[in-house]
Amino acid sequence: MEKHEHPFSWESLTRIVVVGVIVYLCWRALSVLPIIIIAFVLTAAFYPLVKKLKNLTKMPLILSIFLVLIVPIVPFVLLGYIFIPRIVQEIPVLLASLNTIISHSSWFGNFNLFAYFQSHFDYTTATTTTVNIAFLIFSIISTIVLTFFLMYDFERLFELSLHVVPGRERGRIKELLREIGLVIGKYIRGNLLISVICGIIVFVGLSLLHVPFALPLAIFAAIIDLLPLVGQTIGAIPAVIIGFGVSPITGVLVIILHLLYQQAENGIISPMIYNKALNLYPSVVFLSVLLGASLFGILGAFLSLPIAASIPAIIHYHKNYKLRHDNL
Repeated sequence: MEKHEHPFSWESLTRIVVVGVIVYLCWRALSVLPIIIIAFVLTAAFYPLVKKLKNLTKMPLILSIFLVLIVPIVPFVLLGYIFIPRIVQEIPVLLASLNTIISHSSWFGNFNLFAYFQSHFDYTTATTTTVNIAFLIFSIISTIVLTFFLMYDFERLFELSLHVVPGRERGRIKELLREIGLVIGKYIRGNLLISVICGIIVFVGLSLLHVPFALPLAIFAAIIDLLPLVGQTIGAIPAVIIGFGVSPITGVLVIILHLLYQQAENGIISPMIYNKALNLYPSVVFLSVLLGASLFGILGAFLSLPIAASIPAIIHYHKNYKLRHDNL
C-alpha cells in the first residue's frame, strides 16, 4: 500500500500562527474597533482634500493635514466653550419644562420626571456616567490623532497594503480601492455638510418661533441627522415636545418646520451635495440601514450606505477577475 508523505512546512505553520495572533488581537481590541473604523473612514473622506490642498499650495503635508483636519474643529471647540456652560445651567429649567408638559399630559398619568431621576440616579449610575463621558472624550481625541497619522502615512500604508496582493492584480485592486474611497469620501463629506446645514436651519427656525433652548436643540438635530432615514425624525422629537410646552400653535409650527426641512433635504440638498455618489434604490437604502443598525448599532447605520454603494464596484471587480482567470 502506497504511503503519502506530507512534508512539514514551517512557512505554513508561521502563517497559521500569525493569523491566530491577529484574530486574537482583534478580539481583544474589539472595544476600540469603532475608533479604528471611524479613523479609516475619515481618512478616506478627507485625504483627497489634503492632497489637493498640498498640490495647489505646495505646503508641507503635515500643514495641509492640520488645515483640513484640525482647523474645522476649532469653531466647534469655541462654540462648546461658549455655550456648554450655558446649556448646563439651563438643564434644570429644561427638565422642569419637560416635567410640566408630562404632568399635564394624559398619556403619562402621574409620572414625575424628577422623582424618576431621584430613584434611578444613584452613586453607581453617576460613576458609570462619568466613566462613559471620559471614555467618549478619549475616543474622540484618539480618533482625531489616529486619523492625523493615517493621513500622514497614507501613501506608504496604501502601497504597503498592496504587497499582499498578487502582482498582476495590484493595478486593478488599486483602482477598486480608489473607487471605494471616492464613494465613501463623497458620502462622509456630504453627510457632514448636510448636518451643518440642518443645524443652522433648525436653529434659525426655532429662534424665530421663540422656542427655548434653540441652540442645544439644533445641535442635537444636526448630530442625529447624520443617521440616514431616521435621523431627521428622531432629531425633531425634543424640539416638538418643548414647542408644545410653549403653546399648541408653536408645537405645530415646529412640526411644520422640520417637515419642510426634511422635504428640502431629501429633494434638493442631498441630491445636490451627493451628486449621485450614492446611486441606490430606496429599498436598498432601508435594508442597508436596518442591517447595519441591527449588527453594529449607530456606527453600522452611519456606515451602511457607503458600504452598500461600494458593493457594485466589488461585484464588478469579482466578475472581471473570474473572466480574466478563466481565459488564462
